[in-house]
Amino acid sequence: METRQATSSGSRPRGRPGLTPEVREQALEAAGGLLAERGLKGMQARTIAARAGLSVGSIYKLFGDIDDLVRELNLRTYRDIAVHHSSALEAADLPDTAVFERAMVLARAYIEFVVTQNARWTALLSFNRRQSGAAPKAYTETEDALFGIVEGVLAAGPGFEDEAFRRRAARTLWASVHGIVTFTLPNAALEDPVEEALEQISIMIGALVRDAAAQK
Repeated sequence: METRQATSSGSRPRGRPGLTPEVREQALEAAGGLLAERGLKGMQARTIAARAGLSVGSIYKLFGDIDDLVRELNLRTYRDIAVHHSSALEAADLPDTAVFERAMVLARAYIEFVVTQNARWTALLSFNRRQSGAAPKAYTETEDALFGIVEGVLAAGPGFEDEAFRRRAARTLWASVHGIVTFTLPNAALEDPVEEALEQISIMIGALVRDAAAQK
């Protein structure tokens, strides 16, 4: 039994730390580090507890189950992808009218994230594939925010004035880039998978931009 001794200053009783927001964040940071190192294989309650300096029971009290914890980490991955993409656009400092070039900046940023944060990216995809039913609202909101970055790039291009078409085009572009990256980067037969992926993406984005302009 834990010893609990009140102090005259009103500080917490001695014993294990309470399950405060700070402790919850501590557990998330520990789990996030494991996810980046080991992917979903690192998402074991005992392993996370040991890294965070908590008990296994505390992990379950904080998150309900490991899937809930992973969902929170995946939301952070989504948000980090959005920040990475926005930062890449800002650093490129291209005029809004350079739609093709700015879209390619986003493609390069996506590839860079996949390469440098591969365990987190793979965990996100693997976890989402095994889920059934509709995605949580927070997921769809963060996905919409990512698509919104692409929509913002397309908005300055001729033929993308219609909002509904622009939304559809942004999702088409994202899905196409994702598909190319997923199938091309792991191909060991290619001398330079990243360059090959960029060449394929360039063809796809160029066709999308030209087709939209031609239909105006």
